Amino acid sequence: MSAHPEPSAKDKKIIISNNTVNNKLICAIDKKPINNKSEIQFHHIKPLTFQDKFDWSNFIAVCKKHHKEMGELSLTEYSSILEMEKFFKGNGLKKLNDVLKLKLHENNYGKHLKAELSKADSEIKITLENSNEARAFPLSTCPSTGFKYFYIVLPVEYIHNDEELQPRPLEMDRLWELYRHLLVNSQLTPSVCRLTENKILLFDGQHKAAAQIWADRKEIECKVYVEPNIKLLKETNLVAHDKLRQMPFFTSVLINKWASIFAEEWKEYMAQKGTKSESGFVAFLINKGKKKSAAINMIDSNIYDSIIEDKKNSIIKYIEEYSSTNKKPITTNRLKQTIFKKFIATPPLDIDIEESDRLREFERKNVVKLLNIITEYTLKDKWDPDKNDENHKISERIYLSGSFKAWAGILKDVIATILELFDENERKEIFLREISEDKWENIENCIALMFERRVWQDDSEENYNMLRLSNKSQVRKYLSRRGISVNEMLSRSGLDADNFVD
Repeated sequence: MSAHPEPSAKDKKIIISNNTVNNKLICAIDKKPINNKSEIQFHHIKPLTFQDKFDWSNFIAVCKKHHKEMGELSLTEYSSILEMEKFFKGNGLKKLNDVLKLKLHENNYGKHLKAELSKADSEIKITLENSNEARAFPLSTCPSTGFKYFYIVLPVEYIHNDEELQPRPLEMDRLWELYRHLLVNSQLTPSVCRLTENKILLFDGQHKAAAQIWADRKEIECKVYVEPNIKLLKETNLVAHDKLRQMPFFTSVLINKWASIFAEEWKEYMAQKGTKSESGFVAFLINKGKKKSAAINMIDSNIYDSIIEDKKNSIIKYIEEYSSTNKKPITTNRLKQTIFKKFIATPPLDIDIEESDRLREFERKNVVKLLNIITEYTLKDKWDPDKNDENHKISERIYLSGSFKAWAGILKDVIATILELFDENERKEIFLREISEDKWENIENCIALMFERRVWQDDSEENYNMLRLSNKSQVRKYLSRRGISVNEMLSRSGLDADNFVD
């Protein structure tokens, strides 16, 4: 798309005439009169391509201010970017169904259809809602999975977002770029869907489908699987957005989906005869052809999911993926790489499942309690990007990449010493135990002291640069020099630090 050509004097007169109301030239953007001739500018309505010939009907009159604001964007694009920004600023994460609701309105989307397979499974007949005419489509078979599928150009009102297989929210930047591309270009590959219970659920190509709908396309090209094995599709989708990704799942979504698969596999494993354990579950999955890393990922994700989704977990409102309002200090991935990594025992445990379940429940409750204490001292009534006051800036420094990793490591060593865990193996399973209230009181005192130190109030550029370093050992040494170390926290809390060498 290029900058538009300047209209000729004759074309300008026609454009001005078409934009005149009650003898007043009106700016097409804000509908206000343009009183000064020097303020009159001309702008294209639809995007231009290099091969386009000049057409006065594709131009409007605007004031100089709005002409400058639009830049090389057409009026169509300019209006869309404003609408898109408003859409994404609304509460909650946005998905394909939200775009459908906005563009098609409440009762004009999410329609059902009738599907009928032929006896030989060679074709499928589709009847749209409020239609008596069935259209036949040939069925193909995937050589790898045996899944049946067909291709269809489907009216957009029959599209549904597949919440089970496509849980990712839309990203504005990606949607905007695809929208601009599709205004003047064809869609080269179809969206991928599945047919189930007379609904077409779209699970791959959410952004390009949303972009086409935003660009007022009335139909979308789809490849549709007919009642496929949902479990196999889940695993395929996870691999596609992990190892083979173009756009990855949010870590929170990966955790949730692995946990979902875990539940299905776990049910099958528990139906087997013999003693049960986490390590036995991993072996069970490996025997089914799964990789060990994927098996461990399932257990990890189930643990993470149970913590994040706990209704008592107050830190969730400060996690980026769980709210679209304002900027958030934490992502699920950063939580995973800090608190979860330090305080959750790496699976699989090689003990009887009843005992491991009991210990994992202690661990889960302990992590939630720790997160709530940390939230109380670092985020609650402090994190507020709109105010951007001193309390907010302190929170920002606490959650800079380097400082977050460093203080999480210091905190683990502090808690391990309070719990009198000096053996390295015991420290790896730090929260697999019941912790008394007096120990928790000591832990909270140390956390309070840690986040009262002056380093968090220091607004110098040097301090900021040190706290954001990626080398956590270097940041930890820096924090130690600024009064945050295991010995310092314990001694200032009146606890014995003799058994720990910082």
